[in-house]
Amino acid sequence: MKNTSQLYLVLNKQWFTEILEGRKTEEYRNFSDFYINRLCELNEEGEILDTKKYDTLKFQMGYAKNAPQIVIEVLDIRIDVDEEVDFENGDLLTQENCNFTIVLGKILEKINID
Repeated sequence: MKNTSQLYLVLNKQWFTEILEGRKTEEYRNFSDFYINRLCELNEEGEILDTKKYDTLKFQMGYAKNAPQIVIEVLDIRIDVDEEVDFENGDLLTQENCNFTIVLGKILEKINID
């Protein structure tokens, strides 16, 4: 799949600070229709083919006009599935048994950070 450039996500102060200080190296998002459309390549029937390949991710702390932002390298986007899921018996990927994991790399840029 082609690279899709930059993903943009808003975080609260706690998670933004942990990423900025290098303590948090993965970001998690719900396996919802909103994030499936945002993070996955889909076929014409709406089935997931793969996750999108973003180069970078811009995190913003909150919604203020001049909010702190960081641009960070995206190493991978995975769909993590609970161990109990048994696809051979017809189990499906659902919000209850899956989540997205965005694996973070180096911080490339800091914006509005003192």
